[in-house]
Amino acid sequence: MTLQQKLLAKKSKKGFTLVELVVVIAILGILAAIAIPAVIGIINSAQASQRKSDAASIDTACNDFYAGVVSGVINEQNKGGKVTATLPNATDGATARKTGALALTAADAIKYSGLDSLIGKGTDFGYADGHVYSTDDSAHTVTAFDANFTATFTTMGFN
Repeated sequence: MTLQQKLLAKKSKKGFTLVELVVVIAILGILAAIAIPAVIGIINSAQASQRKSDAASIDTACNDFYAGVVSGVINEQNKGGKVTATLPNATDGATARKTGALALTAADAIKYSGLDSLIGKGTDFGYADGHVYSTDDSAHTVTAFDANFTATFTTMGFN
């Protein structure tokens, strides 16, 4: 067999060499090392955004509920069994309505506003300085309601 015939015989063999396979596997490993942290970062960012949105919804519900009780719009007659707290009547004076509003809890506001789906869904919230915060490091500051409003998240299973 001549040299030319040997070269032709070698060229006709099909398949990949071990070196080629190792190079491809190394490239895939490098791509995975870059992509996986990026995907995890995107997922964490989306979850933090959802927590902030939920915290803002709770804060808005607390603001609206508090203002409604103080103004007499939300009262004993129209609470519809959604609130366990005793609310002042619409005819009670402004002082009585304010006192009643300050005795409410965030749990009452959430129930009244129909945000029960946020309870126990694995998202933790906190309360400080009249704001509802999500548990991520960059707490979401939202419009303040009266700092005396009782925010008892423990009654809802929140931390």
